Amino acid sequence: MKKTILKLVLSFGAFLAADLWLIAKAAAKGAADFFISPVVEETIVFILLQLAVTAIYFVRPLRDKKSRLIYWCVSEVFVFLTFFFWGIFIVGPIWLQ
Repeated sequence: MKKTILKLVLSFGAFLAADLWLIAKAAAKGAADFFISPVVEETIVFILLQLAVTAIYFVRPLRDKKSRLIYWCVSEVFVFLTFFFWGIFIVGPIWLQ
């Protein structure tokens, strides 16, 4: 169970890092000013968050089915909350603008 909790803490850290990045960009009133659009930047952050969750899982994967299920459910809820909150609720459907 310690391994599952450690992986969930790391997953939460990735979730927190993605949210803090998006909060900092929102506070600065925009995305990377000269290089990419906000849509591209948010999409990259969402993809990196999902890759981080997957990478955390595959480094010494969990053995029992219950731990795997708990990890994936909780981690994907973190990813979904970030995606829903920033990609849909705050900005609106960013890919449809």
